[in-house]
Amino acid sequence: MQIRIEDYPGCLEAARYLIAARESGIAGPRLPADCRPQSLGQAFAVQQRTAQLLQESRQDAIAAWKSALPSPEKTVVAPIYASTVAYAEAGPIPARTDVLRIEPEIAFEIAHDLPARATPYTEAEIDAAIAGARLALEVLGCRYASPEHASLPELLADHMFNLGLILGPRIESPNSAPGSMSITLSMDGEEVEQHAGIHPNDRPKAGLYWLANFLREQGLGLRAGQHVITGSYAGFLDVPANRDVELAYGDIGVLRLRFGK
Repeated sequence: MQIRIEDYPGCLEAARYLIAARESGIAGPRLPADCRPQSLGQAFAVQQRTAQLLQESRQDAIAAWKSALPSPEKTVVAPIYASTVAYAEAGPIPARTDVLRIEPEIAFEIAHDLPARATPYTEAEIDAAIAGARLALEVLGCRYASPEHASLPELLADHMFNLGLILGPRIESPNSAPGSMSITLSMDGEEVEQHAGIHPNDRPKAGLYWLANFLREQGLGLRAGQHVITGSYAGFLDVPANRDVELAYGDIGVLRLRFGK
Protein backbone atom coordinates (compact mmCIF):
# COMPACT_ATOMS: atom_id res chain seq x y z
CA MET A 1 0.00 0.00 0.00
CA GLN A 2 1.45 3.33 -1.08
CA ILE A 3 0.85 6.43 1.04
CA ARG A 4 2.31 9.80 0.17
CA ILE A 5 2.11 12.96 2.24
CA GLU A 6 -0.74 14.92 0.68
CA ASP A 7 -1.05 18.45 2.01
CA TYR A 8 -4.48 20.07 1.66
CA PRO A 9 -6.12 23.40 2.60
CA GLY A 10 -7.57 22.21 5.94
CA CYS A 11 -4.43 20.43 7.15
CA LEU A 12 -3.19 23.15 9.51
CA GLU A 13 -6.65 23.68 11.02
CA ALA A 14 -7.01 19.94 11.64
CA ALA A 15 -3.63 19.81 13.36
CA ARG A 16 -4.49 22.75 15.61
CA TYR A 17 -7.84 21.16 16.48
CA LEU A 18 -6.21 17.87 17.48
CA ILE A 19 -3.49 19.58 19.50
CA ALA A 20 -6.13 21.52 21.46
CA ALA A 21 -8.03 18.28 22.14
CA ARG A 22 -4.78 16.55 23.13
CA GLU A 23 -3.94 19.27 25.64
CA SER A 24 -7.42 19.49 27.13
CA GLY A 25 -7.57 15.75 27.70
CA ILE A 26 -11.27 15.85 26.82
CA ALA A 27 -12.62 13.89 23.87
CA GLY A 28 -14.72 15.97 21.51
CA PRO A 29 -16.57 15.81 18.20
CA ARG A 30 -15.12 14.73 14.90
CA LEU A 31 -12.94 17.12 12.95
CA PRO A 32 -14.98 19.86 11.25
CA ALA A 33 -16.02 18.75 7.78
CA ASP A 34 -14.10 21.55 6.04
CA CYS A 35 -10.75 20.37 7.46
CA ARG A 36 -11.37 16.63 7.67
CA PRO A 37 -8.78 14.49 5.81
CA GLN A 38 -10.25 12.44 3.00
CA SER A 39 -7.33 10.08 2.33
CA LEU A 40 -4.53 8.35 4.23
CA GLY A 41 -2.05 10.70 2.56
CA GLN A 42 -3.95 13.70 3.92
CA ALA A 43 -4.15 12.06 7.34
CA PHE A 44 -0.39 11.57 7.40
CA ALA A 45 0.00 15.22 6.41
CA VAL A 46 -2.02 16.16 9.52
CA GLN A 47 0.28 14.00 11.65
CA GLN A 48 3.34 15.74 10.24
CA ARG A 49 1.85 19.21 10.65
CA THR A 50 0.96 18.31 14.25
CA ALA A 51 4.55 17.21 14.85
CA GLN A 52 5.84 20.44 13.31
CA LEU A 53 3.61 22.64 15.48
CA LEU A 54 4.44 20.75 18.68
CA GLN A 55 8.16 21.01 17.95
CA GLU A 56 8.04 24.72 17.08
CA SER A 57 5.75 25.87 19.88
CA ARG A 58 6.60 23.46 22.71
CA GLN A 59 9.89 21.80 21.72
CA ASP A 60 7.98 18.53 21.95
CA ALA A 61 9.90 16.26 19.60
CA ILE A 62 8.99 12.86 18.20
CA ALA A 63 10.45 10.39 20.69
CA ALA A 64 8.89 7.19 19.36
CA TRP A 65 6.72 5.67 16.65
CA LYS A 66 3.96 3.09 16.55
CA SER A 67 3.69 0.98 13.44
CA ALA A 68 2.47 -2.30 12.04
CA LEU A 69 2.54 -4.03 8.71
CA PRO A 70 -0.24 -2.41 6.66
CA SER A 71 -3.25 -4.43 5.60
CA PRO A 72 -6.04 -3.74 3.10
CA GLU A 73 -8.22 -2.74 6.08
CA LYS A 74 -5.93 -0.26 7.81
CA THR A 75 -2.53 1.36 8.08
CA VAL A 76 -1.01 1.91 11.52
CA VAL A 77 1.73 4.52 11.69
CA ALA A 78 1.96 7.42 14.12
CA PRO A 79 4.51 9.52 15.98
CA ILE A 80 4.64 9.52 19.77
CA TYR A 81 5.86 12.71 21.42
CA ALA A 82 8.46 13.14 24.15
CA SER A 83 5.94 14.73 26.53
CA THR A 84 3.92 11.49 26.51
CA VAL A 85 6.82 9.05 27.02
CA ALA A 86 7.61 7.93 30.56
CA TYR A 87 9.82 5.35 32.25
CA ALA A 88 8.05 2.93 34.57
CA GLU A 89 10.96 2.95 37.01
CA ALA A 90 10.73 6.73 37.51
CA GLY A 91 7.66 6.48 39.74
CA PRO A 92 3.90 6.89 39.42
CA ILE A 93 2.70 7.77 35.92
CA PRO A 94 0.25 10.71 35.98
CA ALA A 95 -3.28 9.69 34.99
CA ARG A 96 -6.31 11.80 34.13
CA THR A 97 -8.83 8.96 34.43
CA ASP A 98 -9.67 6.28 36.98
CA VAL A 99 -9.15 3.48 34.43
CA LEU A 100 -6.46 3.38 31.76
CA ARG A 101 -6.40 1.27 28.62
CA ILE A 102 -2.98 -0.18 27.83
CA GLU A 103 -1.37 -2.56 25.34
CA PRO A 104 1.69 -4.71 26.23
CA GLU A 105 4.36 -4.32 23.57
CA ILE A 106 8.10 -4.45 22.90
CA ALA A 107 9.84 -1.15 22.11
CA PHE A 108 12.91 -1.23 19.87
CA GLU A 109 15.47 1.53 20.45
CA ILE A 110 17.21 3.11 17.45
CA ALA A 111 20.97 3.51 17.87
CA HIS A 112 21.73 5.67 14.83
CA ASP A 113 19.80 7.62 12.25
CA LEU A 114 18.09 5.93 9.31
CA PRO A 115 17.55 9.01 7.13
CA ALA A 116 15.76 9.41 3.84
CA ARG A 117 17.63 8.01 0.84
CA ALA A 118 16.90 6.73 -2.66
CA THR A 119 17.43 3.01 -2.04
CA PRO A 120 15.48 0.84 0.42
CA TYR A 121 17.00 -0.22 3.71
CA THR A 122 17.67 -3.93 4.05
CA GLU A 123 16.62 -5.81 7.16
CA ALA A 124 20.30 -6.26 8.03
CA GLU A 125 20.89 -2.48 7.89
CA ILE A 126 17.88 -1.85 10.10
CA ASP A 127 18.96 -4.56 12.55
CA ALA A 128 22.36 -2.88 12.79
CA ALA A 129 20.62 0.37 13.80
CA ILE A 130 18.77 -1.20 16.75
CA ALA A 131 20.47 -0.48 20.09
CA GLY A 132 18.27 -2.67 22.25
CA ALA A 133 14.70 -3.36 23.26
CA ARG A 134 12.48 -2.80 26.29
CA LEU A 135 9.22 -4.06 27.68
CA ALA A 136 6.68 -1.34 26.98
CA LEU A 137 3.06 -0.29 27.33
CA GLU A 138 1.16 1.86 24.90
CA VAL A 139 -1.49 4.01 26.58
CA LEU A 140 -4.61 4.24 24.43
CA GLY A 141 -7.24 6.90 23.96
CA CYS A 142 -8.92 8.94 21.27
CA ARG A 143 -9.51 12.64 20.78
CA TYR A 144 -12.97 11.84 19.39
CA ALA A 145 -15.83 11.13 21.77
CA SER A 146 -17.35 8.68 19.24
CA PRO A 147 -14.42 7.11 17.39
CA GLU A 148 -16.72 4.50 15.85
CA HIS A 149 -18.18 7.29 13.72
CA ALA A 150 -14.80 8.61 12.59
CA SER A 151 -13.30 7.61 9.26
CA LEU A 152 -9.98 5.78 9.00
CA PRO A 153 -8.22 8.96 7.77
CA GLU A 154 -9.53 10.81 10.85
CA LEU A 155 -8.25 8.06 13.15
CA LEU A 156 -4.87 8.06 11.43
CA ALA A 157 -4.72 11.86 11.70
CA ASP A 158 -5.40 11.43 15.43
CA HIS A 159 -2.37 9.12 15.75
CA MET A 160 -4.35 5.85 15.86
CA PHE A 161 -5.53 6.05 19.47
CA ASN A 162 -2.08 6.76 20.94
CA LEU A 163 -1.97 8.71 24.22
CA GLY A 164 1.55 7.80 25.22
CA LEU A 165 4.25 5.21 25.78
CA ILE A 166 5.65 3.72 28.97
CA LEU A 167 9.10 2.16 28.77
CA GLY A 168 10.06 -0.65 31.12
CA PRO A 169 13.16 -2.75 31.71
CA ARG A 170 15.46 -3.79 28.91
CA ILE A 171 15.29 -7.30 27.58
CA GLU A 172 18.33 -9.41 26.80
CA SER A 173 18.41 -8.62 23.09
CA PRO A 174 16.15 -7.22 20.37
CA ASN A 175 16.20 -10.73 18.96
CA SER A 176 14.68 -11.96 22.25
CA ALA A 177 11.33 -10.40 21.31
CA PRO A 178 9.25 -13.50 20.51
CA GLY A 179 6.32 -13.97 18.16
CA SER A 180 4.28 -15.28 21.08
CA MET A 181 4.51 -15.36 24.87
CA SER A 182 2.13 -15.38 27.80
CA ILE A 183 1.10 -12.01 29.26
CA THR A 184 0.14 -12.11 32.93
CA LEU A 185 -1.46 -9.10 34.61
CA SER A 186 -1.32 -8.74 38.39
CA MET A 187 -2.53 -5.94 40.63
CA ASP A 188 -1.40 -5.35 44.20
CA GLY A 189 0.44 -8.65 44.07
CA GLU A 190 -2.50 -10.77 42.91
CA GLU A 191 -2.86 -12.26 39.43
CA VAL A 192 -6.03 -11.07 37.73
CA GLU A 193 -5.76 -12.33 34.15
CA GLN A 194 -3.50 -14.17 31.73
CA HIS A 195 -3.35 -14.11 27.93
CA ALA A 196 -1.74 -16.45 25.42
CA GLY A 197 0.08 -13.45 23.97
CA ILE A 198 0.51 -13.48 20.19
CA HIS A 199 2.11 -10.63 18.27
CA PRO A 200 -0.18 -9.52 15.40
CA ASN A 201 2.63 -9.74 12.83
CA ASP A 202 4.32 -12.87 14.27
CA ARG A 203 7.72 -11.22 13.67
CA PRO A 204 7.85 -8.28 16.10
CA LYS A 205 10.45 -6.42 14.03
CA ALA A 206 8.40 -6.63 10.82
CA GLY A 207 6.59 -3.38 11.58
CA LEU A 208 9.93 -1.66 12.24
CA TYR A 209 11.33 -2.84 8.91
CA TRP A 210 8.26 -1.45 7.17
CA LEU A 211 8.34 1.84 9.08
CA ALA A 212 12.00 2.56 8.29
CA ASN A 213 11.32 2.32 4.57
CA PHE A 214 7.94 4.06 4.75
CA LEU A 215 9.55 7.09 6.39
CA ARG A 216 12.46 6.94 3.93
CA GLU A 217 9.99 7.17 1.03
CA GLN A 218 8.38 10.25 2.60
CA GLY A 219 11.68 12.10 2.84
CA LEU A 220 11.71 11.48 6.60
CA GLY A 221 13.52 8.94 8.76
CA LEU A 222 14.11 7.35 12.13
CA ARG A 223 16.47 9.09 14.53
CA ALA A 224 18.88 7.81 17.13
CA GLY A 225 17.24 7.56 20.53
CA GLN A 226 13.72 7.02 19.20
CA HIS A 227 11.77 3.89 20.12
CA VAL A 228 9.44 1.91 17.87
CA ILE A 229 6.51 -0.27 18.99
CA THR A 230 4.96 -2.68 16.52
CA GLY A 231 1.86 -4.27 18.04
CA SER A 232 0.24 -5.60 21.19
CA TYR A 233 0.70 -9.13 22.48
CA ALA A 234 -2.70 -9.13 24.18
CA GLY A 235 -5.01 -6.60 22.58
CA PHE A 236 -5.88 -3.98 25.18
CA LEU A 237 -6.10 -4.29 28.95
CA ASP A 238 -7.95 -1.95 31.31
CA VAL A 239 -6.13 -1.18 34.55
CA PRO A 240 -7.13 1.12 37.43
CA ALA A 241 -5.20 4.10 38.70
CA ASN A 242 -3.75 4.05 42.23
CA ARG A 243 -2.95 0.33 42.13
CA ASP A 244 0.37 -1.47 41.80
CA VAL A 245 0.32 -3.01 38.32
CA GLU A 246 2.63 -5.81 37.22
CA LEU A 247 2.85 -7.33 33.75
CA ALA A 248 4.90 -10.47 33.19
CA TYR A 249 6.01 -10.96 29.58
CA GLY A 250 6.51 -14.71 29.46
CA ASP A 251 9.96 -15.42 30.84
CA ILE A 252 11.70 -12.40 29.29
CA GLY A 253 10.86 -9.84 31.96
CA VAL A 254 8.40 -8.05 34.23
CA LEU A 255 7.17 -4.47 33.94
CA ARG A 256 5.98 -2.85 37.18
CA LEU A 257 4.29 0.52 37.43
CA ARG A 258 1.59 2.58 39.08
CA PHE A 259 -0.70 5.15 37.56
CA GLY A 260 -1.30 8.01 39.98
CA LYS A 261 -4.40 10.20 39.90
